[in-house]
Amino acid sequence: MSYQVIARKWRPQLFGEVVGQSHITTTLRHAVERDRVGHAYLFAGPRGVGKTTTARLLAKALNCVEGPTPDPCNSCEHCRAIAAGADVDVIEIDAASNRGIDEIRSLRENVKFAPAASRYKVYIIDEVHMLTREAFNALLKTLEEPPAHALFILATTDPDRLPPTILSRCQLLTFRRIPTPEIAELLRRIAAEEGYELEEEAALLVARSAGGAIRDAESALEQLFAYAEGGITADDARSVLGKVNLDELAALTGEVQAGEAAAVVARCGAIVDSGVDPRVLAEELLAYWRDCFLLSLGGESAKTAELADAEVAAGLETEAWLALLSSLRRTLVELKASRQPRLVLELALVELSQLPRLIPVAELARRLAASAPAPQPADVKKKPLDAEEAAPPEPRPAAGEPPVALEPFDGREFLRRIKRRNATLGALCAGAAELELLDDDVVRLRFAPRNAFHQRGLRKLENVRLFEDVTAELYGRRLIPESVLDDALGGDDDAPEPSAGRGDADIAGLPAAERRAVETVRDYFDARLIRIDKKG
Repeated sequence: MSYQVIARKWRPQLFGEVVGQSHITTTLRHAVERDRVGHAYLFAGPRGVGKTTTARLLAKALNCVEGPTPDPCNSCEHCRAIAAGADVDVIEIDAASNRGIDEIRSLRENVKFAPAASRYKVYIIDEVHMLTREAFNALLKTLEEPPAHALFILATTDPDRLPPTILSRCQLLTFRRIPTPEIAELLRRIAAEEGYELEEEAALLVARSAGGAIRDAESALEQLFAYAEGGITADDARSVLGKVNLDELAALTGEVQAGEAAAVVARCGAIVDSGVDPRVLAEELLAYWRDCFLLSLGGESAKTAELADAEVAAGLETEAWLALLSSLRRTLVELKASRQPRLVLELALVELSQLPRLIPVAELARRLAASAPAPQPADVKKKPLDAEEAAPPEPRPAAGEPPVALEPFDGREFLRRIKRRNATLGALCAGAAELELLDDDVVRLRFAPRNAFHQRGLRKLENVRLFEDVTAELYGRRLIPESVLDDALGGDDDAPEPSAGRGDADIAGLPAAERRAVETVRDYFDARLIRIDKKG
């Protein structure tokens, strides 16, 4: 085939043509100029940012007939052969498919021979992290002390997988992702040279979709050349790349801000029905909200926002944007493993539409603090719990109603309120023989050995937190339960008498174990005992 794809046709042939890696090219140019080229380099960085291309440029700079020179002529036999990948003295090895010790042993034997026609023999090992441990060990000595005519350039996308012994023998040069504006400028220049008119917004769309990789951007541009006829618009780019229109993202964001769940589902469905994958929609929305978040921060951060506008970003506070971003990011992880991505995304967006309407934690704390009574010194009193007066159910306080007073502390009244508010917690506390309020907002509950089950239950972390939450709601103060098992309170023969004044049937004649069981069930459900039927 005579046609050459864009990525190969527009591969840089000089250090000055490499985009976005000036820190690398400047280092290598100076090394060539000052005759300080190392014997081994490690080029690390993401895919498609120019690692192999730069390795070939370094080989060309060293082997050019006019060199070594940082500006090779590109017309001599060596420059043309290296550019075409046909130079016998520039050996490129794919470590992903040549990763064993036998291949490295062969390399170690061949590196001893002088170059066939060039000044240096250059070994470019791509994806070097794929080599086996044995292969790395075989390479160590040669990599540390190669012949004077040999140069090693290792390239990898995952430098953390390389042994420290390899890293210590190389000069590490880290390649960066290319900024979106620089990729967009390169794409417009390529399009103009190829006879196409590329809109600025379309160039930005392609550049953003590449994620900082020029090779990916050039491949996407190749698709657009095949799709369009002369002019390439932003709509063409969205159609080919499967991207969502910014107006649609802004409208969907506005509906989430307004809490319009039905409109959110309808618009999400319309976008997906148009051919956009739900996962792509989630990624696009996450990028859009990220820019909204940066705009809400203001200052230097706002300058990096490329998608959102100030009007949409001003619709929510910074804290709300942060909550939306965190939730959508977790949804994106779930989408990747789901077989029903559309349903997952719709449910997630409906939930997210309610987030902006929630009261911030700081505001809720301020309201609680404003409604709580001023704390008073605690009056430590002990009350036996062997008698509890019947009382009608206490209604829950209305929203905004101040909490009830805690002092003077009445153990029976305290227990009654706990049981009205939370039956499970009340059942655990009902097993205590004594309650007392200490000065440091600690409620000490003393349990007899026969009620060890209640004492252990109240010591569980979830019940401690429940106790604190309930008391904070009732009294405006978080009280901490201290459950103590006290042998002095007696054993099985010292079971407490039945509660007085409850209108219960007489259970005094029951055995101690049965009496305790009946009392536990009665207290748990806050019930009255009507009659006792003895069978069997």
